[in-house]
Amino acid sequence: MGPDSTKVLEEGKMVPRGRRDGLPAHISSLAQRAYWSLLSQRRDQSIVALGRSGAGKTTCSQQTLEHLVALAGSVDNTVSVEKIRATFTVLQAFGSVSTGHSHSATRFAMVMSLDFNATGRITGAQLQTMLLEKSRVARRPEGEGNFKVFSQLLAGLSLDLRTELYLHQMADSNSFGMGVWAKPEDKQKDALAFAQLRGAMETLGILEQEQQAIWRVLAAMYHLGAAGACKVGRKQFMHFEWANRAAEVLGCEYEELNRATFKHHLQQIIEQVKAGSSRRGLEDEETSSGLKMTSVECLEGMASGLYQELFAAVVSLINRSFSSNHLSMGSIMVVDPPGFQNPRHQGNDRAATFEELCHNYAHERLQLLFYQRTFVSLLERCREEGVPVRFDLPEPSPGATVAVVDQNPSQLRLAAGGPTEGAKGLFWVLDEEVRVEGSSDNMVLERLSAAFEQKGVAAEEVPVLRTCEQPLHCEIFHQLGQDPVRYDLTGWIHRAKPNLSTLDAPQVLYQSKRDELRSLFQARAKLPPVCRAVAGMEGTSQQALQRGCSVRRIFASSLAAVRRRAACAQVKLQMDALLNVIRRSHLHFIHCLMSQPMVENTASLECPPSPQAGGDKTGGPLAVDIPALRTQLAGFHILEALRLHRAGYADHMGLTKFRRRFQVLDPPLMKTFMSSSEGLDERKAVEALLQTLDLEKEAVAVGHSQVFLKAGVVSRLEKQRERLVSQSIILFQAACRGFLSRQEFRKCKIRCLATKCIQRNVAVFLQVQDWPWWRLLGSLRPLLSTTLGEEQLRAKEEELTALRQKLEKSERTRNELRQNADLLDSKIADLTTELADERFKGDVACQALEVERAERLRTFREVQELKSKWEQVQKNLGAVEKQLEEAQQKIQLDDVGKSHTGEAGEWQMRLDCAKMENQFLRKRLQQCEGRLDSELTSRKELEQKLGELQSAYEGAKKMVYQLKRKCHHLTCDLEDTRVLLENQQSRNHELEKKQKKFDMQLAQALGESVFEKGIREKVTQENTSIQWELGKLQQQLEVRQKERDTLQLKQEVERLHAHKQELLEAPSVGHNGVADLKEKLWKMESHAVEQQKIQTQQENTIKQLEQLRQQFELEIERMKQMHQKDHEDQEEELEDMRQSCQKRLRQLEMQLEQEYEEKQLVLHEKQDLEGLIGTLCDQIGHRDFDVEKRLRRDLKRTHALLSDVQLLLRTMEDTKTSVSKEELEKVHSQLQQSEVKCEDALKTQKALTADLESMHSELENMSRSKNLVDEQLYRLQFERADLLKRIDEDQDDLNELMKKHKDLIAQVTAWCGTRLEGPELKGWGVLGR
Repeated sequence: MGPDSTKVLEEGKMVPRGRRDGLPAHISSLAQRAYWSLLSQRRDQSIVALGRSGAGKTTCSQQTLEHLVALAGSVDNTVSVEKIRATFTVLQAFGSVSTGHSHSATRFAMVMSLDFNATGRITGAQLQTMLLEKSRVARRPEGEGNFKVFSQLLAGLSLDLRTELYLHQMADSNSFGMGVWAKPEDKQKDALAFAQLRGAMETLGILEQEQQAIWRVLAAMYHLGAAGACKVGRKQFMHFEWANRAAEVLGCEYEELNRATFKHHLQQIIEQVKAGSSRRGLEDEETSSGLKMTSVECLEGMASGLYQELFAAVVSLINRSFSSNHLSMGSIMVVDPPGFQNPRHQGNDRAATFEELCHNYAHERLQLLFYQRTFVSLLERCREEGVPVRFDLPEPSPGATVAVVDQNPSQLRLAAGGPTEGAKGLFWVLDEEVRVEGSSDNMVLERLSAAFEQKGVAAEEVPVLRTCEQPLHCEIFHQLGQDPVRYDLTGWIHRAKPNLSTLDAPQVLYQSKRDELRSLFQARAKLPPVCRAVAGMEGTSQQALQRGCSVRRIFASSLAAVRRRAACAQVKLQMDALLNVIRRSHLHFIHCLMSQPMVENTASLECPPSPQAGGDKTGGPLAVDIPALRTQLAGFHILEALRLHRAGYADHMGLTKFRRRFQVLDPPLMKTFMSSSEGLDERKAVEALLQTLDLEKEAVAVGHSQVFLKAGVVSRLEKQRERLVSQSIILFQAACRGFLSRQEFRKCKIRCLATKCIQRNVAVFLQVQDWPWWRLLGSLRPLLSTTLGEEQLRAKEEELTALRQKLEKSERTRNELRQNADLLDSKIADLTTELADERFKGDVACQALEVERAERLRTFREVQELKSKWEQVQKNLGAVEKQLEEAQQKIQLDDVGKSHTGEAGEWQMRLDCAKMENQFLRKRLQQCEGRLDSELTSRKELEQKLGELQSAYEGAKKMVYQLKRKCHHLTCDLEDTRVLLENQQSRNHELEKKQKKFDMQLAQALGESVFEKGIREKVTQENTSIQWELGKLQQQLEVRQKERDTLQLKQEVERLHAHKQELLEAPSVGHNGVADLKEKLWKMESHAVEQQKIQTQQENTIKQLEQLRQQFELEIERMKQMHQKDHEDQEEELEDMRQSCQKRLRQLEMQLEQEYEEKQLVLHEKQDLEGLIGTLCDQIGHRDFDVEKRLRRDLKRTHALLSDVQLLLRTMEDTKTSVSKEELEKVHSQLQQSEVKCEDALKTQKALTADLESMHSELENMSRSKNLVDEQLYRLQFERADLLKRIDEDQDDLNELMKKHKDLIAQVTAWCGTRLEGPELKGWGVLGR
């Protein structure tokens, strides 16, 4: 698909949701295409909005998210359209400002991720923000406002909260420019906006206590602005009362706030002294930069740090509203970066600031990503597949502008022909100049212009940088040179310095005495310091964890820059993290264009402008700004993208995927493919399939592994496929619906039978309900069920307590595992940084080896050239000797032949000349022999140096091997830690599953307990009614018992009267004795009856006590089993922890041994290199001095010889003798060769000095590596001691648990004994009676 340029339909028209192809150029249609791509390809999607500030990117992002949420739906209503709107309302208040471009200009980059499950529904969402312009709280360009939340807070806060936050009385002046409205209507609008903000927070589930904590931090920033800072004298607040109010609102003391704002340098010096000299060198630069800050900079840094933490806390609260634990398949990420900003667009003559440069840099990075994905990757894919495309890569690339800002040349890359190669960008120049004392902004501009400004650029070339006439002003040509922006570099070095007040501001919130502040910001304290610039790192879902890991990986890859706390490096790393999050997804770009003339707040988009960015609606439609549109189209490469979309291939698909998807269009061919599935040539199959399809030849191209199709071909094939497959799908749907309807019919039959059974039982119950025995059963059954219900309820309560204990135990283990996972993450980050450092050292060593290898080849060639020259000199000497002998013979012959001519004077003069020439030639021979001797000695010296260099090369090879070995060990350790981290994550996942299962069981148990409580209440009510009836029955029984007693007494009286009559009628002898015996007998019988009653009562009590004893014994056994099981679980966990700690200790011991051995090797190598360098210095120093003397002597000789030859030539011209010119030319060439040799000797001397310097640099690198090894050894020893301490603490905890377990068992046994002894004593007392 081509570039995703968007425009909106007319009002009233909506995008059809069921269609996938042929959709209009609408933002919702783009969101719909991304959604269908996610479901069909199972690949993450990203939608990126690009354009100028005020063009409507935020509105586009909001509409996209709302359409996706409404289209897909959410699981458990976690994400809704109302929440999305509330999120943008909150972000607009906390992250947008009013500028000349727009009423609501975003000042941060946002990534809103929607997670989807396999069915296409939204499971959760996550918000991540970065590149927040936090300095705007205290400093902003002229004519622009602060963040909107401050004016909304001061305008809409209630009277009670104003009094509580000390805002009932406004300050006369505020250094941050807060609490100022141009018109009264603006204050009313801000008050309404504050009410909307509070409603949005309530929609997102932000509690009232959390809202009050947010208002407190904002009020504290207002008080800090009112307090001000003294510009002269001591670093302190200007107004003490306002600073004291800020401290009270933040929940800290005034001294703590003053120390964190102004006296942080003293605290840092104390910490450095405590830490020792080993870590002092790492932070010297930060300390020096911190000591030079002014009081105003300290105050601004404190306000910026507080606002950054507050913004991150608000983002975390939004993420809490969107979080869920459901599994997700993929995600769609919507990216809303800050817009491109140029003061010229709003008719302003001022220069752009450093913050605007950061936003423009982010826009250029995203534009470069669009260039690479749209042009470079597509053309490279076509080239690799062998598919020709008639399109050339667009020549101007955004990479040149990006290089001006963040280019960091590798130290291994040598400078090439280009002017910008080997140069450093603005961020890196600022980072270096910050650490140089006495540096200035002018030096930054000079370095930047020397590296990137092109003098005399041709007309075709696009310039990148230009220095302006104003001092410290320069122009960077953004948007492919179409939109230059003028920047003012004044004070940029101070802004690039790390502000220690900003770094100390979070500690004020973490250590606050107010619970709401501490609870709101305490979660941020657990994050690593390197990732605090990015908000929204929290998240429990798999997709959120992956995004967080990618961000941490980027920050860990360049930890050295982060340790220096460089502001420029932080900006680059945040942008790298943003690109790393969306790089692996399928990208869709939205280019927002400004179609109307750039007047203040008259921004438009191809889609309708946002209400915040809209222009005045009172007048008619504004004219279209054609030049501005052309500039934007050329700067975004939109026309080139459209040409490539038309000339190239919009879609590509794998051969196998294309065949399997579209072979339905030719059923006979599909049968042949299905029959010969093994060994099928996909390319030939696709070509055969394309022949049967009615497609143009230019519309399809088959590559080596993919099929390339023009725009619209895939949609046409999909429609044909849907026509053929629709009938089969309809039959399948009919079968499924028939199956479901049959299942429903079965359920209906079962329900009908159940209703008939219920009706039958109800009829029987109506017949039986008046029977007395049924009433008796109904009254007794609740009494029997109450005891059972109480026992069940007691058992359920015991199970509930056990489950709660298990829950607490699982939460403790989960927290421990999370802490271990965090520790492992930090260790992984440290190991990755060490690995990167070791790789960098290995690269440096490889570079040194390559340089030494090149030097060795050069010296070898020089030796060969010297050998060839020496041989030529020997040949020339032989020829000169032969010529000398021939000349002597000629002279002798001439003397003999012309001895009788009588011209003695002339011949005498010739003889003298010949003798002089002979002497000159002898001298020359002697000089040549001396030169040969010196060249031989120099050759020997070079051979010696070559041998030394070879030995040094071997030593460097050994060092590289050791470094590679160390790197291998570090990679192994990294893999081990990754494996441990994966194990911990799997264990965390299992624990989460167990916790979910336990939560379900707990909910079920709670439901059952509630049900049991209801039954128990019913039973108690029935029990009370039964007791009332029982009381009536007892009263009736008492009445009847009295009647029976009276009857029995009457009968007894009658019986006694009968006995009396008998006794009276008995004879007189023994009359009294028999009566006494009968009375005793009656008393004994009554006493026996009473004893039998007492015995039966005691037997019943004994049986009850035995039952209680058995129940207590069963409970004791069950409790013992539970305690024993818990004890075994604890022992197993402790054993696992011991084993893991022992393994870790062994690994640490092995690492310590390896580090110690490597340290010893490094020390030995260092000593050897120092000795070698010393000998080289001695040898090179003496020998260079001797060679220099010798060369000067040879030079003097050559000059003398040259003067003699010139004199000889003059004499020969005077005498007009015939001397051969060839000899003179030879002599002249020999002189030139000697001079060349002198120059070569000087070059060898310079090369040897360079070798000496390289050896010194190698020695310094070795010393640095030794220091790093010492630090690593110290850290490993510290970790080992920490692990041993943790093992001891775990052992102590185990001992305490064992003691508690024993005490608990003793208490239970004692309690059971007392419970048993009580009833037994009562029984014995009854028996005693």
